[in-house]
Amino acid sequence: MTEGEAKAKLVALWIGKSDDALVSAELELRSGQPNFALNRLYYACFYSITALLFRDGKQFARHSGVKAEFHRAYVKPGQVDKRWGKFYQDLFEDRQRADYVATASFEADDVG
Repeated sequence: MTEGEAKAKLVALWIGKSDDALVSAELELRSGQPNFALNRLYYACFYSITALLFRDGKQFARHSGVKAEFHRAYVKPGQVDKRWGKFYQDLFEDRQRADYVATASFEADDVG
């Protein structure tokens, strides 16, 4: 397997994880668990952005690094519409609250 083929395979694996997380988000939302749906929706986006960054030769160990590079390399130059940058930023913050603040509670409308 060439380096390019290996890279393409890893990108596809990240996209597969994204697809799985999105399916999981839909299932959580249907079962009345918006906090968990929010978590899975965030990860669907995170995995997709990780695939994009990896495709372009970039890797990060922290979620904050992925978020910062996404904004720097794609949102600010206009390759990705600013509303998607804001969506990802808001999703990042909401997921943090849903996962780490015991009193955080989201409704289904907050997720989708």
